Amino acid sequence: MKGKEVKLAVYGTLRNGNKNIGRIKNTSLVYPGHQRFPAVIQDYQGGGTVVEVHDVTSEDLAQYDLYEGIKIGLYERVKIDVELDSGKKQKAWVYVAGPELLKMVNVFEEIPNGDWYNRKLQHNTK
Repeated sequence: MKGKEVKLAVYGTLRNGNKNIGRIKNTSLVYPGHQRFPAVIQDYQGGGTVVEVHDVTSEDLAQYDLYEGIKIGLYERVKIDVELDSGKKQKAWVYVAGPELLKMVNVFEEIPNGDWYNRKLQHNTK
């Protein structure tokens, strides 16, 4: 039996070019001291973070929690408001930098325009 479907907003390695694009406000998308994978920092008056909103099951969400290191505090899963490009707003889960990641890293490099998926295009046009 499939679990309940929920919305998951993804901004980094989980993005796949899906057309259901939106932005979460009052966040910054950063590289936490390295260039491998991004993290969202909440309550930062940044320009926001570009996300894709996916429909996933509660079982999928449990697997994403493992992938994102929830148990060890690398990331936390929080429910946020996403403003879609269509203007519609919806609630979705998103993974933000957790307490252990914030403790381990003291340098964060902001990703221009909050768009990890298109970061190379932006970088190459400068």
